[in-house]
Amino acid sequence: MLSRTADSLFWLSRYIERAENTARIIDAATRLAALPTGYGGIGNEWESALAASGSLAAFTEIYGEEATADAAIDFLAFSPANPSSIKACLETARFNARAVRTALTAEMWETINSAWLELKEYGNGELDLQRLSDFLRFVKRTSLAYDG
Repeated sequence: MLSRTADSLFWLSRYIERAENTARIIDAATRLAALPTGYGGIGNEWESALAASGSLAAFTEIYGEEATADAAIDFLAFSPANPSSIKACLETARFNARAVRTALTAEMWETINSAWLELKEYGNGELDLQRLSDFLRFVKRTSLAYDG
């Protein structure tokens, strides 16, 4: 029983951390994509974002094309085909939190549960630049609230 609780707590924190890291990767790629082409390198910033998140092979297998901003953002943030997407990470974190609910403080549970509920507000649709920025801030804020 103790081992199962420790395992769930470990993975709960790991999934929250992974969601935050993915949000930061998307944010960095968005900023790089906004730079003039004279500043950029030879590569595609979205392929770099996918590679940094460890999802490039899975993305290529599903999409089979060069990474575009919309496809990469959808895959990294919302795709059910990507077990490391932000949505999948927050859902799995909540599942683990429910399994060890009595081992969590009320604040930790409320942070995770409210993030899971707020995630539905963003849905699976396309996000404009402002809405994407709000979403990424929401994910980072959730991680900080959970840690804090």
